[in-house]
Amino acid sequence: MQHTHIERGASAQSLEGQLTRALDAMPVRSAHIWLLLLVSFGALLDAMTQANIGLVAPRLADLWGISALQIGLLSTLTFFGMAIGSVLAGYTNDRYGRKFTYTYNLALFTVGSLVAGLSGSVEVLLIARFMCGIGLGGELSTALTLISEVMPTRIRGAALGVVNVAAGGLGLLIAPALVTLMLGPLEPVFGGPEVAWRWVLGIMAVPALAIFVYRIFLPESPRFLLAEGNVDEANSVLTRLSLNRLRKPRGMVVKEFIKAGATERLVSQKVPFSAIFQGELFRRTAVVWTVIAMTFGAQLTILVFMPTVLVSRGYDLQSSLLYTTIINIGGLVGALMASYFGYRVKRRAVLGFGSVLAIFIALAFGYSETFGPILFFGGLLQVMFILLNTTAWMWAPELYPTRVRGFGTGCAVTVGFLSASIFPLLAGYLFESGGVAAMFAMIAVMYVVMALAVMFGPETHGKSLESVSGEEAL
Repeated sequence: MQHTHIERGASAQSLEGQLTRALDAMPVRSAHIWLLLLVSFGALLDAMTQANIGLVAPRLADLWGISALQIGLLSTLTFFGMAIGSVLAGYTNDRYGRKFTYTYNLALFTVGSLVAGLSGSVEVLLIARFMCGIGLGGELSTALTLISEVMPTRIRGAALGVVNVAAGGLGLLIAPALVTLMLGPLEPVFGGPEVAWRWVLGIMAVPALAIFVYRIFLPESPRFLLAEGNVDEANSVLTRLSLNRLRKPRGMVVKEFIKAGATERLVSQKVPFSAIFQGELFRRTAVVWTVIAMTFGAQLTILVFMPTVLVSRGYDLQSSLLYTTIINIGGLVGALMASYFGYRVKRRAVLGFGSVLAIFIALAFGYSETFGPILFFGGLLQVMFILLNTTAWMWAPELYPTRVRGFGTGCAVTVGFLSASIFPLLAGYLFESGGVAAMFAMIAVMYVVMALAVMFGPETHGKSLESVSGEEAL
Protein backbone atom coordinates (compact mmCIF):
# COMPACT_ATOMS: atom_id res chain seq x y z
CA MET A 1 0.00 0.00 0.00
CA GLN A 2 1.55 3.26 -1.13
CA HIS A 3 1.07 6.43 0.87
CA THR A 4 2.57 9.88 0.52
CA HIS A 5 2.87 11.64 3.83
CA ILE A 6 4.93 13.97 5.93
CA GLU A 7 8.40 12.70 6.79
CA ARG A 8 8.52 11.36 10.32
CA GLY A 9 10.09 13.50 12.97
CA ALA A 10 9.39 16.65 14.93
CA SER A 11 8.21 18.55 11.85
CA ALA A 12 5.62 15.91 10.97
CA GLN A 13 4.41 15.76 14.55
CA SER A 14 4.06 19.55 14.37
CA LEU A 15 1.81 19.34 11.31
CA GLU A 16 -0.38 16.67 12.91
CA GLY A 17 -0.53 18.78 16.05
CA GLN A 18 -1.61 21.80 14.01
CA LEU A 19 -4.42 19.77 12.46
CA THR A 20 -5.62 18.52 15.85
CA ARG A 21 -5.51 22.01 17.33
CA ALA A 22 -7.43 23.44 14.36
CA LEU A 23 -10.21 20.84 14.63
CA ASP A 24 -10.41 21.07 18.42
CA ALA A 25 -10.53 24.88 18.39
CA MET A 26 -13.61 24.99 16.14
CA PRO A 27 -17.01 25.39 17.75
CA VAL A 28 -19.50 22.64 16.94
CA ARG A 29 -21.79 24.27 14.40
CA SER A 30 -24.39 23.20 11.85
CA ALA A 31 -21.75 21.91 9.40
CA HIS A 32 -20.62 19.36 11.98
CA ILE A 33 -24.23 18.47 12.74
CA TRP A 34 -25.16 17.99 9.08
CA LEU A 35 -22.10 15.84 8.48
CA LEU A 36 -23.04 13.68 11.44
CA LEU A 37 -26.67 13.43 10.29
CA LEU A 38 -25.67 12.36 6.76
CA VAL A 39 -23.43 9.61 8.09
CA SER A 40 -26.00 8.58 10.69
CA PHE A 41 -28.76 8.25 8.09
CA GLY A 42 -26.62 5.75 6.22
CA ALA A 43 -26.09 3.86 9.49
CA LEU A 44 -29.87 3.85 10.02
CA LEU A 45 -30.44 2.09 6.69
CA ASP A 46 -27.57 -0.27 7.50
CA ALA A 47 -29.19 -1.42 10.75
CA MET A 48 -32.66 -1.76 9.26
CA THR A 49 -31.32 -3.93 6.46
CA GLN A 50 -29.40 -6.11 8.92
CA ALA A 51 -32.58 -6.63 10.92
CA ASN A 52 -35.19 -7.17 8.23
CA ILE A 53 -34.10 -10.66 7.17
CA GLY A 54 -34.61 -12.03 10.68
CA LEU A 55 -37.95 -10.26 10.95
CA VAL A 56 -39.34 -11.77 7.74
CA ALA A 57 -37.85 -15.20 8.53
CA PRO A 58 -41.05 -16.60 10.12
CA ARG A 59 -43.00 -15.60 6.99
CA LEU A 60 -40.41 -17.25 4.74
CA ALA A 61 -40.62 -20.34 6.91
CA ASP A 62 -44.38 -20.49 6.20
CA LEU A 63 -44.09 -19.78 2.47
CA TRP A 64 -40.90 -21.63 1.56
CA GLY A 65 -40.61 -24.06 4.47
CA ILE A 66 -37.11 -22.92 5.49
CA SER A 67 -35.69 -24.27 8.76
CA ALA A 68 -34.05 -22.48 11.69
CA LEU A 69 -30.70 -23.58 10.29
CA GLN A 70 -31.51 -21.94 6.94
CA ILE A 71 -32.55 -18.76 8.76
CA GLY A 72 -29.13 -18.79 10.37
CA LEU A 73 -27.56 -19.33 6.93
CA LEU A 74 -29.34 -16.26 5.52
CA SER A 75 -27.87 -14.22 8.35
CA THR A 76 -24.50 -15.93 7.97
CA LEU A 77 -24.12 -15.03 4.29
CA THR A 78 -25.30 -11.47 4.92
CA PHE A 79 -22.66 -10.90 7.55
CA PHE A 80 -20.01 -12.82 5.68
CA GLY A 81 -20.58 -10.33 2.85
CA MET A 82 -20.32 -7.50 5.37
CA ALA A 83 -17.02 -8.94 6.58
CA ILE A 84 -15.62 -8.92 3.04
CA GLY A 85 -17.04 -5.46 2.41
CA SER A 86 -15.45 -4.08 5.55
CA VAL A 87 -11.96 -5.35 4.64
CA LEU A 88 -12.36 -3.97 1.13
CA ALA A 89 -13.52 -0.65 2.55
CA GLY A 90 -10.55 -0.61 4.92
CA TYR A 91 -8.22 -0.87 1.92
CA THR A 92 -10.01 1.75 -0.18
CA ASN A 93 -10.38 4.07 2.83
CA ASP A 94 -6.61 4.26 3.27
CA ARG A 95 -5.80 4.06 -0.44
CA TYR A 96 -8.43 6.28 -2.09
CA GLY A 97 -10.14 8.10 0.74
CA ARG A 98 -13.25 7.93 2.91
CA LYS A 99 -15.57 9.68 0.45
CA PHE A 100 -14.79 7.38 -2.49
CA THR A 101 -15.53 4.33 -0.35
CA TYR A 102 -19.02 5.57 0.49
CA THR A 103 -19.97 5.73 -3.19
CA TYR A 104 -19.41 2.13 -4.23
CA ASN A 105 -20.80 0.84 -0.92
CA LEU A 106 -24.13 2.51 -1.67
CA ALA A 107 -24.21 1.11 -5.20
CA LEU A 108 -23.75 -2.46 -4.00
CA PHE A 109 -26.28 -2.04 -1.20
CA THR A 110 -28.93 -0.58 -3.54
CA VAL A 111 -28.60 -3.34 -6.15
CA GLY A 112 -28.55 -6.06 -3.48
CA SER A 113 -31.75 -4.75 -1.88
CA LEU A 114 -33.59 -4.73 -5.20
CA VAL A 115 -32.48 -8.27 -6.09
CA ALA A 116 -33.49 -9.53 -2.61
CA GLY A 117 -36.99 -8.14 -3.06
CA LEU A 118 -37.32 -9.80 -6.47
CA SER A 119 -35.78 -13.17 -5.54
CA GLY A 120 -37.74 -16.29 -6.45
CA SER A 121 -35.77 -18.86 -4.48
CA VAL A 122 -33.69 -19.24 -1.35
CA GLU A 123 -30.55 -19.48 -3.51
CA VAL A 124 -31.17 -16.12 -5.23
CA LEU A 125 -32.05 -14.52 -1.90
CA LEU A 126 -28.78 -15.76 -0.41
CA ILE A 127 -26.81 -14.21 -3.28
CA ALA A 128 -28.70 -10.92 -2.95
CA ARG A 129 -28.12 -10.73 0.80
CA PHE A 130 -24.43 -11.45 0.25
CA MET A 131 -24.27 -8.51 -2.19
CA CYS A 132 -26.13 -6.30 0.30
CA GLY A 133 -23.69 -7.36 2.96
CA ILE A 134 -20.64 -6.21 1.00
CA GLY A 135 -22.10 -2.71 0.72
CA LEU A 136 -23.30 -2.62 4.32
CA GLY A 137 -19.95 -3.73 5.71
CA GLY A 138 -18.09 -0.86 4.12
CA GLU A 139 -20.72 1.62 5.30
CA LEU A 140 -20.11 1.05 9.00
CA SER A 141 -16.29 1.02 8.98
CA THR A 142 -16.17 4.14 6.78
CA ALA A 143 -18.65 5.98 9.01
CA LEU A 144 -16.63 5.21 12.13
CA THR A 145 -13.37 6.26 10.50
CA LEU A 146 -14.68 9.53 9.03
CA ILE A 147 -16.52 10.72 12.14
CA SER A 148 -13.59 9.89 14.43
CA GLU A 149 -11.25 11.94 12.22
CA VAL A 150 -13.40 15.02 11.65
CA MET A 151 -15.04 15.69 15.00
CA PRO A 152 -13.26 17.65 17.77
CA THR A 153 -11.68 15.49 20.48
CA ARG A 154 -14.08 16.70 23.17
CA ILE A 155 -17.17 15.35 21.36
CA ARG A 156 -15.62 12.49 19.36
CA GLY A 157 -17.02 9.75 21.58
CA ALA A 158 -20.46 11.34 21.74
CA ALA A 159 -20.53 11.81 17.94
CA LEU A 160 -19.59 8.18 17.35
CA GLY A 161 -22.34 7.29 19.80
CA VAL A 162 -24.86 9.28 17.77
CA VAL A 163 -24.02 7.17 14.71
CA ASN A 164 -25.15 4.13 16.65
CA VAL A 165 -28.18 5.96 18.05
CA ALA A 166 -29.29 6.01 14.41
CA ALA A 167 -28.17 2.42 13.79
CA GLY A 168 -28.44 0.30 16.92
CA GLY A 169 -31.08 2.56 18.45
CA LEU A 170 -33.50 3.96 15.88
CA GLY A 171 -32.69 1.44 13.16
CA LEU A 172 -33.41 -1.60 15.29
CA LEU A 173 -36.53 0.10 16.69
CA ILE A 174 -37.95 1.26 13.35
CA ALA A 175 -37.21 -1.99 11.52
CA PRO A 176 -39.61 -4.25 13.51
CA ALA A 177 -42.21 -1.46 13.67
CA LEU A 178 -42.08 -1.07 9.87
CA VAL A 179 -42.20 -4.84 9.31
CA THR A 180 -45.11 -5.15 11.75
CA LEU A 181 -47.07 -2.65 9.66
CA MET A 182 -46.05 -4.05 6.28
CA LEU A 183 -46.78 -7.66 7.23
CA GLY A 184 -49.82 -6.70 9.30
CA PRO A 185 -52.38 -3.93 8.70
CA LEU A 186 -50.72 -2.77 5.46
CA GLU A 187 -50.08 -6.24 4.06
CA PRO A 188 -52.96 -6.06 1.54
CA VAL A 189 -51.57 -2.77 0.23
CA PHE A 190 -48.25 -4.49 -0.46
CA GLY A 191 -49.79 -7.45 -2.31
CA GLY A 192 -50.72 -9.88 0.46
CA PRO A 193 -48.68 -12.49 2.36
CA GLU A 194 -46.79 -13.81 -0.66
CA VAL A 195 -45.61 -10.39 -1.86
CA ALA A 196 -45.39 -8.04 1.14
CA TRP A 197 -42.17 -9.58 2.46
CA ARG A 198 -40.51 -8.67 -0.86
CA TRP A 199 -41.30 -5.02 -0.25
CA VAL A 200 -39.77 -5.30 3.21
CA LEU A 201 -36.44 -6.43 1.73
CA GLY A 202 -36.46 -4.22 -1.37
CA ILE A 203 -37.77 -0.93 -0.01
CA MET A 204 -34.41 -0.04 1.53
CA ALA A 205 -33.08 0.73 -1.97
CA VAL A 206 -35.27 3.86 -2.22
CA PRO A 207 -33.72 5.95 0.59
CA ALA A 208 -30.29 4.55 -0.33
CA LEU A 209 -30.60 6.18 -3.74
CA ALA A 210 -31.36 9.51 -2.05
CA ILE A 211 -28.12 9.32 -0.07
CA PHE A 212 -26.16 9.43 -3.33
CA VAL A 213 -27.25 13.05 -3.58
CA TYR A 214 -26.58 13.84 0.06
CA ARG A 215 -23.10 12.35 0.00
CA ILE A 216 -22.01 15.03 -2.50
CA PHE A 217 -21.83 17.33 0.51
CA LEU A 218 -19.52 15.12 2.55
CA PRO A 219 -15.96 16.46 2.80
CA GLU A 220 -12.91 14.22 2.75
CA SER A 221 -11.21 13.58 6.07
CA PRO A 222 -8.51 16.23 6.63
CA ARG A 223 -6.46 13.65 8.53
CA PHE A 224 -6.48 11.36 5.49
CA LEU A 225 -5.51 14.29 3.25
CA LEU A 226 -2.62 15.21 5.52
CA ALA A 227 -1.45 11.60 5.67
CA GLU A 228 -1.43 11.66 1.87
CA GLY A 229 0.69 14.83 1.94
CA ASN A 230 -2.11 17.00 0.55
CA VAL A 231 -1.75 19.93 2.93
CA ASP A 232 -3.56 22.38 0.63
CA GLU A 233 -6.71 20.25 0.38
CA ALA A 234 -6.62 19.56 4.13
CA ASN A 235 -6.58 23.33 4.69
CA SER A 236 -9.48 23.68 2.26
CA VAL A 237 -11.62 21.23 4.27
CA LEU A 238 -10.70 22.95 7.52
CA THR A 239 -11.60 26.32 6.00
CA ARG A 240 -15.01 25.03 4.92
CA LEU A 241 -15.70 23.72 8.42
CA SER A 242 -14.56 27.02 9.95
CA LEU A 243 -16.99 28.84 7.60
CA ASN A 244 -19.74 26.43 8.66
CA ARG A 245 -20.00 25.00 5.14
CA LEU A 246 -19.77 21.43 3.87
CA ARG A 247 -19.44 22.27 0.18
CA LYS A 248 -16.76 24.67 -0.99
CA PRO A 249 -18.32 28.12 -1.58
CA ARG A 250 -17.43 30.14 -4.65
CA GLY A 251 -14.53 32.47 -4.17
CA MET A 252 -13.50 30.85 -0.88
CA VAL A 253 -10.12 32.00 0.37
CA VAL A 254 -8.34 29.03 1.93
CA LYS A 255 -6.96 29.73 5.39
CA GLU A 256 -3.59 28.19 6.25
CA PHE A 257 -4.50 26.23 9.37
CA ILE A 258 -1.63 23.82 8.68
CA LYS A 259 1.64 25.56 7.86
CA ALA A 260 4.41 23.43 6.40
CA GLY A 261 7.83 24.98 6.91
CA ALA A 262 10.65 24.94 4.38
CA THR A 263 12.36 22.00 6.13
CA GLU A 264 9.23 19.85 6.04
CA ARG A 265 9.28 17.77 2.90
CA LEU A 266 6.89 15.14 1.60
CA VAL A 267 8.25 11.66 1.02
CA SER A 268 6.83 8.43 -0.35
CA GLN A 269 6.69 5.62 2.18
CA LYS A 270 5.14 2.16 2.09
CA VAL A 271 2.91 1.29 5.01
CA PRO A 272 2.05 -2.43 4.93
CA PHE A 273 -1.32 -3.62 6.11
CA SER A 274 0.60 -5.97 8.41
CA ALA A 275 1.42 -2.94 10.58
CA ILE A 276 -1.70 -3.61 12.66
CA PHE A 277 -0.19 -6.97 13.64
CA GLN A 278 3.17 -5.57 14.75
CA GLY A 279 4.46 -4.20 18.04
CA GLU A 280 2.02 -2.31 20.24
CA LEU A 281 -0.66 -2.37 17.56
CA PHE A 282 -0.76 -6.18 17.66
CA ARG A 283 -1.97 -6.15 21.27
CA ARG A 284 -4.57 -3.49 20.48
CA THR A 285 -5.77 -5.46 17.47
CA ALA A 286 -6.11 -8.69 19.46
CA VAL A 287 -8.07 -6.94 22.22
CA VAL A 288 -10.50 -5.02 20.03
CA TRP A 289 -11.09 -8.04 17.78
CA THR A 290 -12.04 -10.17 20.78
CA VAL A 291 -14.30 -7.50 22.26
CA ILE A 292 -16.12 -6.77 19.00
CA ALA A 293 -16.49 -10.46 18.10
CA MET A 294 -18.18 -11.19 21.41
CA THR A 295 -20.50 -8.20 21.73
CA PHE A 296 -21.51 -7.93 18.06
CA GLY A 297 -21.92 -11.68 17.71
CA ALA A 298 -24.18 -11.75 20.77
CA GLN A 299 -26.28 -8.82 19.59
CA LEU A 300 -26.84 -10.13 16.08
CA THR A 301 -27.64 -13.64 17.29
CA ILE A 302 -30.53 -12.30 19.34
CA LEU A 303 -31.54 -9.85 16.62
CA VAL A 304 -31.92 -12.72 14.14
CA PHE A 305 -33.65 -15.14 16.51
CA MET A 306 -35.81 -12.82 18.64
CA PRO A 307 -39.04 -13.33 16.61
CA THR A 308 -38.34 -17.07 16.39
CA VAL A 309 -37.73 -17.26 20.17
CA LEU A 310 -41.01 -15.50 20.87
CA VAL A 311 -42.90 -17.75 18.48
CA SER A 312 -41.39 -20.74 20.34
CA ARG A 313 -42.89 -19.33 23.54
CA GLY A 314 -46.35 -19.60 22.00
CA TYR A 315 -46.83 -16.12 20.52
CA ASP A 316 -48.06 -15.70 16.94
CA LEU A 317 -46.02 -13.86 14.30
CA GLN A 318 -47.80 -10.50 14.69
CA SER A 319 -47.46 -10.57 18.47
CA SER A 320 -43.80 -11.56 18.27
CA LEU A 321 -43.04 -8.68 15.89
CA LEU A 322 -44.88 -6.25 18.16
CA TYR A 323 -43.02 -7.49 21.25
CA THR A 324 -39.73 -7.32 19.35
CA THR A 325 -40.49 -3.66 18.58
CA ILE A 326 -41.18 -2.95 22.26
CA ILE A 327 -38.04 -4.79 23.36
CA ASN A 328 -35.96 -2.84 20.85
CA ILE A 329 -36.86 0.41 22.61
CA GLY A 330 -34.12 -0.74 24.97
CA GLY A 331 -31.70 -0.48 22.06
CA LEU A 332 -32.50 3.22 21.63
CA VAL A 333 -31.97 3.76 25.36
CA GLY A 334 -28.66 1.90 25.16
CA ALA A 335 -27.49 3.97 22.20
CA LEU A 336 -28.35 7.23 23.96
CA MET A 337 -26.52 6.01 27.07
CA ALA A 338 -23.49 5.10 24.95
CA SER A 339 -23.39 8.57 23.41
CA TYR A 340 -23.51 10.18 26.86
CA PHE A 341 -20.99 7.74 28.33
CA GLY A 342 -18.73 8.33 25.32
CA TYR A 343 -18.52 11.95 26.46
CA ARG A 344 -18.27 11.30 30.20
CA VAL A 345 -17.04 7.78 31.02
CA LYS A 346 -13.89 5.82 30.22
CA ARG A 347 -14.24 3.22 27.47
CA ARG A 348 -12.79 0.33 29.50
CA ALA A 349 -15.13 0.96 32.42
CA VAL A 350 -18.21 0.84 30.20
CA LEU A 351 -17.07 -2.28 28.36
CA GLY A 352 -15.79 -4.15 31.43
CA PHE A 353 -18.59 -3.53 33.92
CA GLY A 354 -21.22 -3.63 31.18
CA SER A 355 -20.19 -7.06 29.94
CA VAL A 356 -20.40 -8.51 33.47
CA LEU A 357 -23.90 -7.11 33.90
CA ALA A 358 -24.92 -8.46 30.49
CA ILE A 359 -24.05 -12.01 31.60
CA PHE A 360 -26.76 -12.03 34.27
CA ILE A 361 -29.35 -10.29 32.09
CA ALA A 362 -28.80 -12.74 29.22
CA LEU A 363 -29.34 -15.72 31.52
CA ALA A 364 -32.45 -14.12 33.05
CA PHE A 365 -33.98 -13.54 29.62
CA GLY A 366 -33.10 -17.05 28.47
CA TYR A 367 -35.11 -18.55 31.30
CA SER A 368 -38.07 -16.14 31.04
CA GLU A 369 -41.31 -17.82 30.04
CA THR A 370 -44.09 -15.28 30.65
CA PHE A 371 -45.00 -11.95 29.06
CA GLY A 372 -43.70 -9.57 31.76
CA PRO A 373 -40.20 -11.03 32.29
CA ILE A 374 -39.74 -11.49 28.54
CA LEU A 375 -40.36 -7.79 27.87
CA PHE A 376 -38.43 -6.59 30.93
CA PHE A 377 -35.29 -8.66 30.53
CA GLY A 378 -35.48 -8.48 26.74
CA GLY A 379 -35.50 -4.68 26.95
CA LEU A 380 -32.60 -4.66 29.42
CA LEU A 381 -30.65 -7.02 27.19
CA GLN A 382 -31.13 -4.67 24.23
CA VAL A 383 -29.86 -1.79 26.39
CA MET A 384 -26.68 -3.71 27.12
CA PHE A 385 -26.25 -4.96 23.56
CA ILE A 386 -26.29 -1.48 22.06
CA LEU A 387 -24.41 0.21 24.91
CA LEU A 388 -21.54 -2.26 24.63
CA ASN A 389 -21.61 -2.51 20.86
CA THR A 390 -21.56 1.26 20.38
CA THR A 391 -18.72 1.71 22.85
CA ALA A 392 -16.70 -0.96 21.06
CA TRP A 393 -17.27 0.83 17.74
CA MET A 394 -16.05 4.06 19.38
CA TRP A 395 -12.95 2.33 20.63
CA ALA A 396 -11.78 0.72 17.39
CA PRO A 397 -10.81 3.78 15.26
CA GLU A 398 -9.19 5.43 18.28
CA LEU A 399 -6.62 2.64 18.56
CA TYR A 400 -4.90 3.14 15.18
CA PRO A 401 -2.76 5.85 13.54
CA THR A 402 -4.21 7.72 10.54
CA ARG A 403 -2.17 5.81 7.96
CA VAL A 404 -3.76 2.49 8.95
CA ARG A 405 -6.92 3.69 10.72
CA GLY A 406 -9.23 2.80 7.85
CA PHE A 407 -7.77 -0.68 7.45
CA GLY A 408 -7.51 -1.29 11.20
CA THR A 409 -11.11 -0.22 11.76
CA GLY A 410 -12.27 -2.16 8.70
CA CYS A 411 -10.64 -5.34 9.96
CA ALA A 412 -12.15 -4.87 13.42
CA VAL A 413 -15.60 -4.41 11.88
CA THR A 414 -14.94 -7.46 9.69
CA VAL A 415 -14.26 -9.57 12.77
CA GLY A 416 -17.60 -8.40 14.15
CA PHE A 417 -19.38 -9.38 10.95
CA LEU A 418 -17.63 -12.75 10.83
CA SER A 419 -18.79 -13.40 14.37
CA ALA A 420 -22.29 -12.34 13.28
CA SER A 421 -22.10 -14.91 10.49
CA ILE A 422 -20.84 -17.73 12.71
CA PHE A 423 -22.64 -17.32 16.03
CA PRO A 424 -26.22 -17.23 14.62
CA LEU A 425 -25.44 -20.49 12.83
CA LEU A 426 -24.17 -21.99 16.09
CA ALA A 427 -27.18 -20.54 17.91
CA GLY A 428 -29.50 -22.22 15.40
CA TYR A 429 -27.90 -25.56 16.22
CA LEU A 430 -28.11 -24.95 19.98
CA PHE A 431 -31.71 -23.74 19.66
CA GLU A 432 -32.77 -26.92 17.87
CA SER A 433 -30.82 -29.25 20.16
CA GLY A 434 -31.04 -27.58 23.57
CA GLY A 435 -33.74 -24.92 23.34
CA VAL A 436 -33.69 -21.22 24.18
CA ALA A 437 -31.76 -21.68 27.45
CA ALA A 438 -28.81 -23.29 25.63
CA MET A 439 -28.62 -20.42 23.19
CA PHE A 440 -28.54 -17.83 25.97
CA ALA A 441 -25.93 -19.79 27.90
CA MET A 442 -23.71 -19.31 24.83
CA ILE A 443 -24.39 -15.54 24.98
CA ALA A 444 -23.35 -15.45 28.65
CA VAL A 445 -20.06 -17.25 27.92
CA MET A 446 -19.32 -14.73 25.15
CA TYR A 447 -19.62 -11.86 27.61
CA VAL A 448 -17.28 -13.58 30.07
CA VAL A 449 -14.61 -13.71 27.35
CA MET A 450 -15.25 -10.06 26.52
CA ALA A 451 -14.89 -8.91 30.13
CA LEU A 452 -11.47 -10.59 30.33
CA ALA A 453 -10.26 -9.10 27.05
CA VAL A 454 -11.15 -5.50 27.96
CA MET A 455 -8.56 -5.50 30.76
CA PHE A 456 -5.69 -5.66 28.24
CA GLY A 457 -6.69 -2.65 26.09
CA PRO A 458 -5.54 1.01 26.38
CA GLU A 459 -7.80 3.81 27.58
CA THR A 460 -8.65 6.37 24.88
CA HIS A 461 -11.37 8.52 26.45
CA GLY A 462 -10.69 12.26 26.22
CA LYS A 463 -7.40 11.88 24.34
CA SER A 464 -6.59 13.18 20.86
CA LEU A 465 -6.19 10.56 18.14
CA GLU A 466 -2.55 11.51 17.73
CA SER A 467 -1.73 11.12 21.42
CA VAL A 468 -3.44 7.75 21.90
CA SER A 469 -2.55 6.20 18.54
CA GLY A 470 0.55 8.11 17.54
CA GLU A 471 3.15 7.02 15.01
CA GLU A 472 5.30 5.57 17.75
CA ALA A 473 2.75 2.74 18.01
CA LEU A 474 3.91 1.59 14.58
